[in-house]
Amino acid sequence: MDFDDYEKAMHLGQKEYNACQSKGQPPYLPCLEDVIAQYETESKIKLGLQEIPLSQVVGTYAEGRSNAFARNFMPLLDKESEFARKWIVLAESMCEEGLREPILAYEFLNKFYVQEGNKRVSVSKYMGAVTIEANVTRVIPKRTDAKEILLYYEFLTFFEKTGVNYLNFTKCGSYALLLKEINEDPNFTWNEDYAMDLRSIYARFTKEYLAAGGDKLVTTPADALLLYLHIFGYEATKNVSSSELARNIDRIRGELRIYGQERQAAISLNPVEDPKKHVFTNLMSQKKHAAAWIYEKKTDVSAWTYNHELGREHVEDLFRNRMCTDAFYNIPAEYADEVIEDLIRQGYDIIFATSPQYIAACAKAAVAHPDVKILNCSLNTSYKSVRSYYLRTYEAKYIIGCIAGAMANDNKVGYIADYPVFGSVASINAFTLGARAVNPDVEVYLEWSTLKDHKPGETFAENNVTIISNRDMIAPAHASREFGLYQCGETTVNYAMPVWHWGKMYEEILRSILNNNWKDEDESVGLLALNYWWGMSAGAIDVITSQKLPSELSRLVEAVKKSIKAGILVPFSGLLTFQDGSVLDAGEGLPPEEIIRMNRLVNGIHGYVPGPAELRDEFSDFMTAQSVFRPEAETQL
Repeated sequence: MDFDDYEKAMHLGQKEYNACQSKGQPPYLPCLEDVIAQYETESKIKLGLQEIPLSQVVGTYAEGRSNAFARNFMPLLDKESEFARKWIVLAESMCEEGLREPILAYEFLNKFYVQEGNKRVSVSKYMGAVTIEANVTRVIPKRTDAKEILLYYEFLTFFEKTGVNYLNFTKCGSYALLLKEINEDPNFTWNEDYAMDLRSIYARFTKEYLAAGGDKLVTTPADALLLYLHIFGYEATKNVSSSELARNIDRIRGELRIYGQERQAAISLNPVEDPKKHVFTNLMSQKKHAAAWIYEKKTDVSAWTYNHELGREHVEDLFRNRMCTDAFYNIPAEYADEVIEDLIRQGYDIIFATSPQYIAACAKAAVAHPDVKILNCSLNTSYKSVRSYYLRTYEAKYIIGCIAGAMANDNKVGYIADYPVFGSVASINAFTLGARAVNPDVEVYLEWSTLKDHKPGETFAENNVTIISNRDMIAPAHASREFGLYQCGETTVNYAMPVWHWGKMYEEILRSILNNNWKDEDESVGLLALNYWWGMSAGAIDVITSQKLPSELSRLVEAVKKSIKAGILVPFSGLLTFQDGSVLDAGEGLPPEEIIRMNRLVNGIHGYVPGPAELRDEFSDFMTAQSVFRPEAETQL
């Protein structure tokens, strides 16, 4: 090390200094004393000797010598200065003997501020070191709802389990999701093998990610790695070659761009009409397609599968001259990637995966086979290569609520929900708003069919609730009259039920493929993912009533249907009052994204939205995929 090296380091410092000034940013090292003044702190903990990432050493503890360095820790003082001579002597010593003693540093929000050893950090960064030894004191901020504080407390839980301090996520819930990717068992014991594997994976991934231009994306290497692991799997990633790692990163470039954006998906509320420009292309294109539907269960035990199968049979009859369709049942999520790969090998070029738990398998297959159209039946997913589709069930629930409110005994009605997932809270709230639109005094008693050790019927009996909204669909093997809206008593009387027309949705999606509109739709949303979320205006949702419903209410139902289809009646509009007394002005209507992510209940409901831990164990995997109680409902894996 000599003056030439110092000059090179000083040049890097001056370059950083000028770049900061051009952006209007402070050009010198930040001081923890200034940073911490913006927060209330709770405590300080001595962590002792730690190996800390140099990339996360960002400043000094006190102002002192901070002006001697640019924000990248490169020196700024003249090469003739005493500072320069000391920097060079230190550099020569570290080249010959390494770091003699650890630095002293404070950690705050998983960033490190040097109390003693600024030049050691500067030289180490110049020499390209990745880590440095430090005696660390952690400063813990008071817990608040601020995003950076929530993320930090998640990090503290993760650090306590793993001792890993080099991962910086930008999305709440990511630390827990990473642990799940590493091991499905939430109670697994972290050990040195896990630590070594993760460090190796992260180092190799970061190298290839940055080489592929990752520093130009909004998302951090840690964010990108989590998305990569969700698609390709942790075990497979441990042994993947550098060249294959680079190829896979390139394959998911579109997904990485979306993951780093604040807005990740475009929501299609209605089918797109076939542009006239495609008329000639449509006549000439006679390719015959093969479409496959994959299900977790069979039709006789699952109303969900049964209804989707009605949709598949509808399009099979409609498009039999242009495509063949097949259904595959009892596909566990852990085998979905193998099944999808096998279907693609067999020649299926359109795949409908009908469970949110298939999303990772869908994404993996989609990035490997960009010519295959892969769709996943879910809400609030954000993969560019996979389109999601679902129905606006809350529109039908609003109408069912209108009927329930008009028929309520003692101004009480019941609602049995299944899972607290995306869209379900909106349906509960819409039902309540509909009931109160015709009967402002009505109260809704909310129960959940998936809670541990709980029977909803007991609560209804205690409160004399006889008008109940229950599941929309019944499996053939579980025939029961307790579906839709009904009145219970000596006999059960059914009044109305929502109808999910999956066939209409499948028809329009397949028509867009057959008419060569698929690519146009993709280009129209740019970098965003595309989510189909269709309702009554698309003919994908309806409400049917029984002859036992009073004729006046049947006329009301038809009038409300027409108003919703025409966009005249918007359930989530105007002032919305919630259980906690807060009021939201929804104006002419809430954005679709806010309706999907809704996780609090409106006023007039007796009940609450349970967390995943309160549900029976068999629903845990499904909740991981779609729960509204993932922090901020934000992490989209």
